Amino acid sequence: MAELARKIERTAKNFLWSAIGLVSGRKSPPPLPMDFASARSVLVIRPDRLGDVVLSTPVYESIKKSFPHLRVSALVDRVNVSILANNPYIDEIIPFDPGCPGAVLGKLRRNRFDVVFTLNKKFSATASMIALASKTKYRIGYAHDKTDGLYDVRLPTDTPPRHESLNNLELLRHVGITQIIEPPQIYFNEEETKKIDTVLKESRQHPERPLVLIKPGTRVAEWGWQLENFRKVAEQLSNTQKAEVLFICGPGEEAMIDALSEGTQLKIGRLPVLSIKELALAIKKSDLLFCNHTGIMHLASAVQTPVVAIFKHGETARWGPVHTRHALLEERDSDTLTPETALERIEQFLN
Repeated sequence: MAELARKIERTAKNFLWSAIGLVSGRKSPPPLPMDFASARSVLVIRPDRLGDVVLSTPVYESIKKSFPHLRVSALVDRVNVSILANNPYIDEIIPFDPGCPGAVLGKLRRNRFDVVFTLNKKFSATASMIALASKTKYRIGYAHDKTDGLYDVRLPTDTPPRHESLNNLELLRHVGITQIIEPPQIYFNEEETKKIDTVLKESRQHPERPLVLIKPGTRVAEWGWQLENFRKVAEQLSNTQKAEVLFICGPGEEAMIDALSEGTQLKIGRLPVLSIKELALAIKKSDLLFCNHTGIMHLASAVQTPVVAIFKHGETARWGPVHTRHALLEERDSDTLTPETALERIEQFLN
């Protein structure tokens, strides 16, 4: 009965999206490769979580370097706007508030974009509705069952498995953008650099040692390695003087990190709560990041810092670190990954 109810729900949703597509005014597909020389503006939609936004950064650089005359706008969740700040390949960042989605529609329509890219390979109702409401001349996205009438250019989803950053870039290749830049990148200003230099100077006790940042927290508790294991790794690195360790403390994690730090034989320091952009710069200035599979991991990719990451969920080939030295330690449906194994991989990088 439950399976029948889910099937009915899926059918109803597909019917609804098909109806939306029929009235959306989709035009005949443009000839490929598309004529970007006569276009004026491009909108890239990625209203997802931190890691998704970080992995989208090569898209803006690829578009701008291929067609410097285009005005490139990025629409992202308002909490991720800072990640794209100072990016020289983005002319405008449009913050999206999930709690008030209608607030952005007027701005999108006034901009009169020529082309919009929806990067989500997995269907996103939010991204698709934003693309539809933007009244853009041409909409480009992946060919989900629900988007038959929504996009003018649709890339099949049954492509070979690839990293998510390459999934994003494949849409560009499909429509004829050839100057593809693959590494993700975050850009910092002088004020941010001065602040993080000061924070690290005040937080470190042994600047002569390599710096390892450890992020034990995760958005979903069951996706995280046991806190006790992180403590053992931090303690061993500190006691053997192979590295100086600082814990990364996210918003609301202060009590957890303080308890973790004070519970070690040798009290281990922590960074203060930083903005995402500031944390990315702290990771850039460290020698290694050790963390769970979270959005923080992708910051290491964007600043080319080595990372050792624990995967308890997710596809490693699609969501692992990219364009930086890394090691992936998998622990699926069990607690079998030992601190000794993690230490061995970390020490290989430090050596």
